[in-house]
Amino acid sequence: MQRSNFLATVPIFQRLTRATPPQWKNKARETDVFLPTLTKIFKFSKWFGIPTYGNKIYFIWATIILLLLFTIVVASIVKVIRSLAGLAQHDSDGRGVTARLSGAIFYTNGLLSQILSWRLIASWKRLSHHWLRVEITSLHLPQDQKIRRRVVIVTCFVAVCAMSEHMLSMMSATGFTIHPEEYFDRYMLSSHGFLFHTENYSLWKVIPTFIMSKLATVFWNFQDLIIILISMGLTSRYNRLNFYVKHIVAKSRRNRSKTDSDMFLHIQIWRKLREAYVKQSSLVRTFDRHLGPLVLLSNINNLYFICLQLFLGLNRGERGVVNRMYYFLSLSWLLFRACSVVLAAADVNLHSKRALMYLSQCPDTGYNLEVKRLKHQLTHDKVVLSGMGLFSLDRQNLLGVAGNIVKYEMVLFQYDKDN
Repeated sequence: MQRSNFLATVPIFQRLTRATPPQWKNKARETDVFLPTLTKIFKFSKWFGIPTYGNKIYFIWATIILLLLFTIVVASIVKVIRSLAGLAQHDSDGRGVTARLSGAIFYTNGLLSQILSWRLIASWKRLSHHWLRVEITSLHLPQDQKIRRRVVIVTCFVAVCAMSEHMLSMMSATGFTIHPEEYFDRYMLSSHGFLFHTENYSLWKVIPTFIMSKLATVFWNFQDLIIILISMGLTSRYNRLNFYVKHIVAKSRRNRSKTDSDMFLHIQIWRKLREAYVKQSSLVRTFDRHLGPLVLLSNINNLYFICLQLFLGLNRGERGVVNRMYYFLSLSWLLFRACSVVLAAADVNLHSKRALMYLSQCPDTGYNLEVKRLKHQLTHDKVVLSGMGLFSLDRQNLLGVAGNIVKYEMVLFQYDKDN
């Protein structure tokens, strides 16, 4: 191509790489809405023990929570060891080791969740700058204006459901036949029988444990919420890229006759697209390294408590309407939250391949070397969130885990029946 023809195409190329569908005009440089929304949620976490966006007072408060959780974890593990060694004098609600082990795992998850969430949010400023740099140096795509509303709705939904489930658990642990002044003692002896019994019950131990139990529940739900929201943001960006590909392919199908300058512009547009997908996959891998420990902790913890709830439900007939309601609501909420974590993260992998469907519709006149490279790149580049590389979060793995849970419960149920 002659130099004069190339210079003539530069302004056209700049317009084509910024603008795409008509509704996208004048939106290319809109302010990002996902990152500030998530930052506001992370700032709120200083109230329950993650002080990244707080002052020294919040740091001291978080340190106290960390030390108290660590103390409860150590005490719980000692109780488990004593129970396994046959030295325990009290049986917690007739479950013995199961109750003590569940309590130890619950508080261990709360401790690790606080540490890992603190670590992730401490690096959020650097991660958000990296995300914004990808947005600026890549194609100028308009923002997903609905992402803010989706993030707020999901956050509020998780908070309301978690509070409702926990309030029902408190009612289930005490019942309605006790006097109000006896409620607190009954609740702690029932829910924390693996730590306290009548002989060693004292308020100076019980009150901090009561507060830590609520915060451990918050950490458990918050770690799942973090994974879901970040996965939603990564999926949203893939959706924008995929829509860009869809528009370019549709435009190529409508305008099949191209001059040499048009062909050159077409190649440059596809090259920009391919580079944008490279940057996006690199962004996902960066977040995968930081999210990996939290993903691993979340899935292991959810899997354990799902199996525990199913096993206890199959082997213990809960009495009373409140107990039955709590069991089904708690199990449903646990299953829903665990599946939401996996499906939200799996959507990143699913949408990273979705542009292949549009590329297969590209006409021969619009097909070029850059389209071939992009097709090869999307086909063979596995973009997925994982649990520190031990497992990938995709929909096939979710079905495999569900099948293993069913087989595990059937084996336990048959074993318990035979004995």
